[in-house]
Amino acid sequence: MRPGKKTTRPCRPSRNNFHHNAMAKPFKIKKVTVDDPIRAAAVRILLTRLKEFYSHWPSPDQLPAPEELHNLRISGKRLRYSAEMLQDYFSDHLALLIELLKRSQDILGDYQDCVTHRQVFEADLKRLRKRAPAGEEIPLLEKILAEYEAKQQGLFNQYRDVWRGMTLKEFRKTLKIMLSTPRVNPD
Repeated sequence: MRPGKKTTRPCRPSRNNFHHNAMAKPFKIKKVTVDDPIRAAAVRILLTRLKEFYSHWPSPDQLPAPEELHNLRISGKRLRYSAEMLQDYFSDHLALLIELLKRSQDILGDYQDCVTHRQVFEADLKRLRKRAPAGEEIPLLEKILAEYEAKQQGLFNQYRDVWRGMTLKEFRKTLKIMLSTPRVNPD
């Protein structure tokens, strides 16, 4: 290792936050300067955030890893916050996107909670099985895990349905048009 060079540890699940090192990196907004008209900069920002958002799960027919869904959620937040901050420049047509992103983030947030809780209960169950293989708490923890697994799968299926609609070619084309056409004079 060269002096002054940082090393990174691989992300390891922990009890508190298994994604703390694996958060989605934002795409850089290119070709924007302080001298650019705000509408042109707004378009570039939103189109970059949209590209970033769609980069995490390109095909709804392939199963994503929980980390990919987590990154999709984080990128969706960036897109939503950018859209909320810039919506005055885009008439009312960003309202639908913002509401859709809020709804999808709620689903993915609940999904992520299930992933995290399952990891905690799985670790507890593993420890308990080592300590007391015939412990009476084991069936209870197994039942809790099964309930979280079922809830997680239900949330995934719900989100996949939303995501399939959001990945339709026509929908994406419409989004790009909406994000590329700011109104001339914001109120």
